[in-house]
Amino acid sequence: MTNPTRSGDVPVDFNWNTEPDPLSPLPESLPCEPTPLQASRAEVLSECLRDGLQGVSRYPSIDAMLQYVELLNNFGITSATVGIHTGAGALDSTMKELLAGMREQFPAIVPSVLSVCTPASLKWTAECKEIHPALESVVFMGSSPSRRMVQGWDLDFVLRKLETTIKQTVDLGIPVIGGTEHTTQTSPEDVRQITRVQVENGAYRVAVADTIGVARPAGAYRLCRFIRQLLDELGTPDMKLDWHGHRDTGNALGNAMMAISAGANRIHVVSRGVGERSGNASLEEVVLNLAAIQQEGGLPVSWNMSELLGLISFYQEMVGVVTPDHGVLGKRYSYTSSGIHTDAILKANALADNARKAQDFPLEAKLRTMARTVYSAIDPATVGGTYSVGVSQWSGTSSVKLACLQSGRDPEKLSPERIDEILSHAKGLGRELEGEELEAWFSQS
Repeated sequence: MTNPTRSGDVPVDFNWNTEPDPLSPLPESLPCEPTPLQASRAEVLSECLRDGLQGVSRYPSIDAMLQYVELLNNFGITSATVGIHTGAGALDSTMKELLAGMREQFPAIVPSVLSVCTPASLKWTAECKEIHPALESVVFMGSSPSRRMVQGWDLDFVLRKLETTIKQTVDLGIPVIGGTEHTTQTSPEDVRQITRVQVENGAYRVAVADTIGVARPAGAYRLCRFIRQLLDELGTPDMKLDWHGHRDTGNALGNAMMAISAGANRIHVVSRGVGERSGNASLEEVVLNLAAIQQEGGLPVSWNMSELLGLISFYQEMVGVVTPDHGVLGKRYSYTSSGIHTDAILKANALADNARKAQDFPLEAKLRTMARTVYSAIDPATVGGTYSVGVSQWSGTSSVKLACLQSGRDPEKLSPERIDEILSHAKGLGRELEGEELEAWFSQS
């Protein structure tokens, strides 16, 4: 491909969100979310030890990563990408040592590595296969017009490289996931040719990548629907389809939901959404929503949700990412100091106490759940957490009593004078009291 000599020579990437094309009409409407059956069949693949690590400043130790793999295993995730060809060096040795540890300790988790279409990458993938016999390979190339231009590739070159490398990888006995970078910027005509080459040369599943997070839900749905229809046309209706999305424009969760609605079978995720630039689709956001859809549809939840908070907390500590105050399962996800909120929580607990005194234990259990969810979409008990209460300028008597109850004390033993003192102190400071400060006040009562 020649270098551009004027602005008209620079190719324009395809926009799946809005650009019309006769091969793939723009959707007139979108489903609101996946059906319970679609949600129950959807899997997640952990990119935490590959793409997530490309967005942090330090690489974890082998021991820490294997501890994290154990947590993934306990949570119920059975596939994880753990490396990409980088050439010889410390990182290469680390990835191979990780594969060896996974083979010995966690054989239920299927590892995959990313392979660019070069002889060196193929050789490296074969070496990884020798270490872990269950290894899978994502064979990929950049496919958008802009990416091809800067690399000096034309589409025929991309198709030939994919054809050769996929075939050679399959011949080594390695299951292949056919991938492209910048799929969401590649035209329907080109996606059609690339998918055909992937299927005809032995890929057992296809991966769509929103590499820079440019897609919106309409684009994610349209692209996945197009590929799903294409797989049907190619005589492979049972072939699995992956979605790999990023958070650059804040659409990662919506895109994942629409991808599943359009026929995607697996979503690539990272704990806390860690990754390059704005990060990857967030593990906790995706599984919380899929689990809710499954449960509301009367279907079993696919993951051990009580392990969720521990899983993502370990990951962020391992990679040195601070827990956000806000956002899904952030520090304050189950915290309140608002008097209106604590009043409802305290009253729900009082109703539960009455049910217990009446020995109506099923009713008590329901009311305890209500106490935890009357002001929270997420029951902390279901994700391995607890609710927490502070006292602030927004607080009232109920806040002090609930914080006292949470500390393991009987709030009825707090005098009205002591409650007023605590509230006056917090309102005078104009900030929240929690932890050691509240403990000091309660211990004086």
